Amino acid sequence: MKAVSIERLEEGMTLARTVTTGDMVIVLSEGTVLSEAHITRLKSLDVPVVYIKDDFDLSKNYQQAAAVLKKNSAFIHDFDVVSRYADEVFKSLENGEIPKEQTEKVAKHILPLAGNSGTIDFLFSLGHLNTSLALHSERVAILSGILAKWMHFNWQEIKNVVTAAFLHDVGKTKMPDRLINRDPENLTEEDYKTYQQHCEDGVDLLKSAGFSDVIQKVALCHHEKMNGSGFPKGLSNDKIHPYARIVAVADTYDNLTSEKPGEVKRTPFYAVHYFVHEIYSSLDPVVCVPLLTRIKDSLIGSRVTLSNGKKGIVAMYPNDFSAMPIISLEDGGDINLNRETNISITQYEPL
Repeated sequence: MKAVSIERLEEGMTLARTVTTGDMVIVLSEGTVLSEAHITRLKSLDVPVVYIKDDFDLSKNYQQAAAVLKKNSAFIHDFDVVSRYADEVFKSLENGEIPKEQTEKVAKHILPLAGNSGTIDFLFSLGHLNTSLALHSERVAILSGILAKWMHFNWQEIKNVVTAAFLHDVGKTKMPDRLINRDPENLTEEDYKTYQQHCEDGVDLLKSAGFSDVIQKVALCHHEKMNGSGFPKGLSNDKIHPYARIVAVADTYDNLTSEKPGEVKRTPFYAVHYFVHEIYSSLDPVVCVPLLTRIKDSLIGSRVTLSNGKKGIVAMYPNDFSAMPIISLEDGGDINLNRETNISITQYEPL
């Protein structure tokens, strides 16, 4: 499988991955043999890159790869179902209402996604540019459920974490639209204060709808930092609810790896690098360690392209909790990216 820009597509090429729009509508399914009409349609939708089958897909590993792609397509379908429910919830939120029954339906459908192996890779491979609050909340809820599972929470605890995560940003529905997708670090002092207010606004909305104190605490505390540098209360360590610490990590991961207009999409390798450096300061190591361990394990064997143009496979991560992997190059030799800090991973293909 290889990534091919729209300008280089040719008739007769076969899609290796399903192509979806930003709102999760399937444009072309995996296995489609491209025609001139297909290529014209992709160009009209401004799809920059698609994945095409190459010699690898015809090798002895093809059946295994095809099975993964089928799981990916199934994930897209299930994710789309949840997205419709999530949109309904946030449309109600715009009118000042939080439908508890619909919210519980979202949580119920997210739980199987959170238990699906490869979910983090599937989320990354969607490659959408939809930055809606509902979709962000859905992704954070899925990621939070995965983290809770990895931390060996029981089923009821995972469900509570998922529900709290889905509702963590409800206060943003009271925020001016111009601030919702802005980087907080680039806001004026006045706008930053308005942005911070979404935590307490969320508590007010959840309290009026009758949600539990725990869910209210997650809305209030998901921007608090372990070192006390967060907001709105400047809480630290054990004063931050454990569920809020999970949601903080999931929220950070989604913000790091989601596509945003005008920005280069970052890979999970970038997220790993970030978490390694934040694990003993702003974020809870109890949450970060299982995340880092599982993500690193899932990345081994992935094919990558480096900033120097070379391609290879992720061979391993050093045992010293290093931030970056060792790459086995296609043309021979290895590169330890912890030492060659001027070289980075620009693209990767999930297994």
